[in-house]
Amino acid sequence: MKGIIFVFMLLMLTAYAAAVNIDVTDVEVNGKTIYEAGADHSNNYKYERAEKLEIDVCVKALAEVKDAQVEADIYGYRYSNKEQGKVSDTTDTFDLDENDNDCFELNLQIPDKMDQDYYKLRIRVGDRDGISFEKIFQLHVTGIDRSGAVQIKDFSIDPEEIVAGRAFTAMVKVKNLGDDDLEDLKVTVSVPELNIKASEFMDELDADESKTFEELLLRIPECTKKGNYDVDITVEFDEYEESTVSTTINVVEGTCGGTSTVTGEDKTVVTVPNSQELSQGTSIVYPIMITNNAGSSKTYTLSVSGASSFATSKIDPSSVVIVPAGQSRTVFLYISANQNAETGDKSMTLTIDSGTESKQIPLTAKIIKGSGDWSSMRKGLETGLIILVIVLIIIGLVIAFNKMKENKQESEPYY
Repeated sequence: MKGIIFVFMLLMLTAYAAAVNIDVTDVEVNGKTIYEAGADHSNNYKYERAEKLEIDVCVKALAEVKDAQVEADIYGYRYSNKEQGKVSDTTDTFDLDENDNDCFELNLQIPDKMDQDYYKLRIRVGDRDGISFEKIFQLHVTGIDRSGAVQIKDFSIDPEEIVAGRAFTAMVKVKNLGDDDLEDLKVTVSVPELNIKASEFMDELDADESKTFEELLLRIPECTKKGNYDVDITVEFDEYEESTVSTTINVVEGTCGGTSTVTGEDKTVVTVPNSQELSQGTSIVYPIMITNNAGSSKTYTLSVSGASSFATSKIDPSSVVIVPAGQSRTVFLYISANQNAETGDKSMTLTIDSGTESKQIPLTAKIIKGSGDWSSMRKGLETGLIILVIVLIIIGLVIAFNKMKENKQESEPYY
């Protein structure tokens, strides 16, 4: 009986071996051999997030094969159905005669959203009719090295088509793909050809965390020629490292009618929109770009007068700005209209003083009626308060009357 079982098993193994028409003889990943026929390969292989894997697979035909293919897959990634091209690759079909050898290249990439953990790399080879042959290797996915840990995951420019003289905003989202927490990140959005830029800071970004910087505001200079301009987005981190992406904006011609003034021999150019509209109880911002065309840096002091009767004002980031020679700096004048401000055109004066020269620029804020009428609301609240007081008085009288009635009943004798 045992002999019969042995013969049966031998026949099964022989049939299986005959059905496997092709074998894997060698596997390399990024130039490093991770499998060689006859050798022991029980190690883990470390790769970083976002790392590209160039996989070379060599095979041998154990019999004549037709329409064979080699496939490489990483299983267990939650977004594999959305990013299949990163975790799966297959060669074109090929034919081999018995004992022929050939090598094929496949390309995968560790997704940057893949969790830091252990995964299986599966190399599978087979033809149309035979049984496929599979080799499995253990991958250890780790965080990216600190030098490239911060990646710009997303950004937005609004609007993408900008009228010269108006501003656009930029939002930048970053992610720390490394193993360590990072501090003191800085993002800078710039349009080099127009010599404008703005920066924001982030105190900390933990490992595996995503955050969005505060909104950045940049104003296109008036009279800028229409056309496409490159926008550079750079995130600086870990003292000396940075990550950069680029996009473009489309500038269209404006009216070129803002206040742009060249003052004195120092050739200081001040560009600011001279009129804007806002509602009662809301705020607007006047971007003020100061260009110093002189041969040395200058310090400018900004102030605004005439706005206190209808609004509050603030200059950000500072009312004192230093502009190096041949460069521009932008500050922002925030005007917040009072809730009860009278509607209509309101005048104010922006003063820019460099010590040797002073320029006064008239500005206009056109105030329109807000969505709510405070006087009507106030009258309604006062009426409601009066009614509430009357109701409380009535309730108090009723309670007092009932109390007196109870006391009277308790004092009467019973017979």
